[in-house]
Amino acid sequence: MSGVLHALRRCVAPVACNPTGPPMRGIEELWKGGYLDPSLPASVKNSLAVAGDAWPARLLRQKSFDDLHKLWFVLLKEKNLLLGERWAAWQAKTQMKHPERLKKVKLSMKRILTVLSRRAIHEQCLFAQRLLQQQQKREALELQRHELERHMLQLQQKIRLQQRQQEQQQRSRSSLACLAWQQQLETAKSKHEELLILLKPLRHEVQSLLAPDWRYERRFSDLPGPITWRKEFLPVLRNKKKIFKF
Repeated sequence: MSGVLHALRRCVAPVACNPTGPPMRGIEELWKGGYLDPSLPASVKNSLAVAGDAWPARLLRQKSFDDLHKLWFVLLKEKNLLLGERWAAWQAKTQMKHPERLKKVKLSMKRILTVLSRRAIHEQCLFAQRLLQQQQKREALELQRHELERHMLQLQQKIRLQQRQQEQQQRSRSSLACLAWQQQLETAKSKHEELLILLKPLRHEVQSLLAPDWRYERRFSDLPGPITWRKEFLPVLRNKKKIFKF
């Protein structure tokens, strides 16, 4: 047991006790490279603060879902970094450097949501179109099955009446009409089994009309999330001081 604990300590020691510096936890990305980074000179901070335009939608449409997912988290970290800089500037009673960066990041995130929403709506339309085709195919097969079952019932009734007449007349051999009806009944039963085999997957797939998938019920919007009207989220109310009247 002591040997296992010693091996675990040897494996954990380089991560927990880094001799060159503190361990990297990932939270450094929220302030590394910004104005709050004390390890960078002012000239480097000003050069890093210069940003281009927001991501255009025509370039975002060409990216896959995984690329958009990665880009979303990159923009989310950049947004948190800029929000920290804005809060620090507000505490210092100064103006934030290059405040248009936050607007560009938010616009890029909004365009990513728009692209993903339109993709989901397009997939929903394709799913509805395919489901409609399957439903029409099922209705045609169900109509054939209904007509075939009605024909089978008529043949069974004819055969039953013919056999009853033969029993009353005490005939040992069945008539040619009865043999033909029995052959037609066997053919109809084989067709009925084939129709049931074709209808089984269609019925299972079209059952989603009665219980729709939650992915196709969501309302897509460019501005998702709840709207909060707290004072700390509104700069107008946050900067306004209360006036006490005596």
